[in-house]
Amino acid sequence: MSFNKKKSASYLWSLGSILFFLAIVLFVFVYQPSSGTDADKTHQIISNWALVSTIWRIETIAAVLLCVSSWYMATVKQSISWFLITFAHVVMIIMYANMLGSYAVAAEVYNESPSLFPMINNKAVWVFGFSNLLFFSGLTGIYYTNEVLSTWLSWTGSIISFVGVIGSLALFFELITFGDLNIGGPLVLILYLLNAYLGFKLAKE
Repeated sequence: MSFNKKKSASYLWSLGSILFFLAIVLFVFVYQPSSGTDADKTHQIISNWALVSTIWRIETIAAVLLCVSSWYMATVKQSISWFLITFAHVVMIIMYANMLGSYAVAAEVYNESPSLFPMINNKAVWVFGFSNLLFFSGLTGIYYTNEVLSTWLSWTGSIISFVGVIGSLALFFELITFGDLNIGGPLVLILYLLNAYLGFKLAKE
């Protein structure tokens, strides 16, 4: 039995999208990140480190899956949009390595070194904004030009992705805060479900 690389890449894309959907649900509705002071945030991280670190590990695995699958699509389709998504997830993987390796330490020494946590957190937010700017830009191009989904699904994906571009750009230039992004949470969840569906459609293409 021959190994179908395209189907494998498509299913990895769907799996990665589903894992991101799950991680976002856990982070927003179960962990419920604090919007208070840095002291509040560090206390919450220390108290819930097992949960939040698991969420970030899930997102790291998801980012790797999307990176591998989008790289395959980029090389086969010679698509700039897929290359943007690949690079976005390379950046994300680096971000999660920083978060998993630094957040708990910075939180534990907050009383002794109060400037350490905001420095690490601000860097993570900046990288998050940049990587998602690339990701949503790539997705906008993919949904706008795709031929495997119905017209209304393509337009839905394009519009939500473009909203993501605007939000990520605003975060990158510090026009909004990370907490402001919670408003668009439901749209991002819809987009990841749509991404998962896109992967299944690509596998049958």
